[in-house]
Amino acid sequence: MSDEKDPVESHDDAASDLRAAPSAKSALPPGVILAFVIIALLGVLIVMNLKGRFGASSADSEELRKLNAEVTAAQANLNASRLSLGLRPIEGGEPIGDVAARMKKDADTMVALATSYETMLGEKDLEMKSLGDKLLTSEQLRKSLSDELERLRTQLNNATLAGLDLDKLRTQNDALAAEVARLRAKGETVPKAEMDELQRRLDEALRAKDFLEARIKELDGQLAKAKLFASSESELLPAAVELFRNLRTLEGKADSEIATAYSSLAVSLGANVLRTLNFETGKSELSPADVEGINQLVSEMPDGDLLLVIGYASETGNVDSNQTLSSARATAAAEYYSSIKRPGQLVQAVYLGQTDRFSSRYPERNQIVEVWRIRKK
Repeated sequence: MSDEKDPVESHDDAASDLRAAPSAKSALPPGVILAFVIIALLGVLIVMNLKGRFGASSADSEELRKLNAEVTAAQANLNASRLSLGLRPIEGGEPIGDVAARMKKDADTMVALATSYETMLGEKDLEMKSLGDKLLTSEQLRKSLSDELERLRTQLNNATLAGLDLDKLRTQNDALAAEVARLRAKGETVPKAEMDELQRRLDEALRAKDFLEARIKELDGQLAKAKLFASSESELLPAAVELFRNLRTLEGKADSEIATAYSSLAVSLGANVLRTLNFETGKSELSPADVEGINQLVSEMPDGDLLLVIGYASETGNVDSNQTLSSARATAAAEYYSSIKRPGQLVQAVYLGQTDRFSSRYPERNQIVEVWRIRKK
């Protein structure tokens, strides 16, 4: 048989001792004695409540109710004593059951918050992975564009060398033609074999000349197209860099801020929008109205001013495909303008990808090309 006393009995003894305390120490004020009694009873109530949560018997529950009653009575006596001394009564404490219920509710709230934070962390991990994938794709695109630029530079060097060869061939061709003319003018009889050799060399020179001229024209077209489209800020003409940087910062801004920024760009950079071209979803072809508008620009634009064509796409669909689509729209407009412009007029295309800057409610309003004019300084 265990020597440990039952918790209830122990607290009963403590309560009995406290009740007997006034006779032993009558010097203490009654209010202080009652306070001690209430503290002891509250301790018993907490123990009994905890015991009840872990399988207390009906007898223990009855004992708990009695102790609650005693606490209430003791608190009433204490308040009566405090009133007699001119002190304010002590407010009734929150029932232990309510305290436990509130603590459980708080614990459930903490668990729910922890679950919510865990979910948010998972979403952030997915977002970071998506950003990593986009970064990898951008790096691959950068490498591809770098390789393409190097290829064009090689072709340009070849074209330069071809131009030198072309000059040499022209010189040889002129010399051969002059030699044939001289012989014919002198009326000298030239052996047929020698004439055939001269004619063969002349024909070869002419064929080589035609081939090199065609190749140089092709390379000039490729080089012009490479300069026409800027895939990044570093490839932009100097006059367009500052405008491009400013427009890139306007994502997510309010309409009033965007309008203010556009007005500021007109003052600080001498830049303003001349035309806005609209495109169907997933399309980059110019409409007849767009073609007519670009035709008018040729007569409106003075030589030396830069026409910067900026492509956009809506946020519906894939980010990478929207970048490709926005660049195709800008390039289509710039290529057409380049094909009809005067030699002194400048044009370049660039893209800013998907956006909702022009309308967050209607995605199709973001499927556009802005045609900016930047005045020559």
